[in-house]
Amino acid sequence: MTYKALIAEDDVCLNELIAMTLGDSFQVESAFSVHQAEQLNESHSFDVVILDYTFPDGNGVELAKQFSQQQDPPVILFLSGSDELDVKMAAFDCGACDWIDKKEFAPALFNLKVMRALKNRHEFKSLKQAESESNQLVFSAMSDSFVWGSAARAIQDCLSCESFDELLVSLFGFMQSLELNVAVAINENTRLSYWDNPALEASGIEQDLFKLVMQNDKRIVVAGRRSFFQDSDICILVKNMPLDEVKLGQFNDVLAAYIECANHQVNVLNQNYVKRLYFKKVSNELANLKKKMSNFNSETQEIQTKQSLAFFEIFSQLELTNDEEEKLTHVTDETLLKFEHLANSHHQLITSLNEVMEDFQRQLK
Repeated sequence: MTYKALIAEDDVCLNELIAMTLGDSFQVESAFSVHQAEQLNESHSFDVVILDYTFPDGNGVELAKQFSQQQDPPVILFLSGSDELDVKMAAFDCGACDWIDKKEFAPALFNLKVMRALKNRHEFKSLKQAESESNQLVFSAMSDSFVWGSAARAIQDCLSCESFDELLVSLFGFMQSLELNVAVAINENTRLSYWDNPALEASGIEQDLFKLVMQNDKRIVVAGRRSFFQDSDICILVKNMPLDEVKLGQFNDVLAAYIECANHQVNVLNQNYVKRLYFKKVSNELANLKKKMSNFNSETQEIQTKQSLAFFEIFSQLELTNDEEEKLTHVTDETLLKFEHLANSHHQLITSLNEVMEDFQRQLK
């Protein structure tokens, strides 16, 4: 592997000696002033920078600051004859990984230190890359967990809706939580309804798009950043699908699952609508029957009363023996008793009808 190195040293001989020490594994650029080093920094990307401290036009610490502020900073080593502790501390504060005294310069040891610093830099970059990838995976997992957790709650809420109005409020609330702008078409048993929010119909253009898409058997239809998710009785138009591929994949999976559950609830609501119509019709018929039977019961009681009075008048006008009167009274009582039994039967039927009607009323709620 070939490394790119910058040697910033104003001593020409030492500069050449350092280049020779580095050997064939390095592609070397030489600078003899701060200005030259800055120019090379603008046009090159270096793996290692070897700096002197003292230059005619500045110092190496100024250069170290510039190199260390780069997005991918190089390894910085100082090779200087300065014995000042403040200078050395400033060099390390600016990103230097080592300080080598010129008076103790040994080529083999110098080369070893450079290679060790490059190895440490490579390992550090690998760790940063691994950390970045790990953070990305954690973020993706957390994002996925949030989206699916939100979807699970939305599906549960959707499946508990008892009307189309509740379903619309639930659906648009879920889409808003995902920061999605949507329109919805729902087959409400007798008509196809289009909505841009729970209280506003979708635009005419969107309604035309729905009609075209709903003739297609595909569960997901994509048109640029617009996507249609549909089942037999419901279609959702998402107007701003995300550009990020990971997030796009998440939303495709979540919305495909949600549309299936929402379609199930639409079917349930449609069936309940038919049941309510049936129950209402039966309830009306029962009410009419109850009214007729109540009238019949009243008429029966009236006949019984009139008949009883008629029998009494007849008995008062006839000259009957005790035996004849007793027999006729017995026959009359039996006749009146039959009327009474008939009236009681009607009363029981009406009571039963009341119970049936109360049950139907509960079904209609």
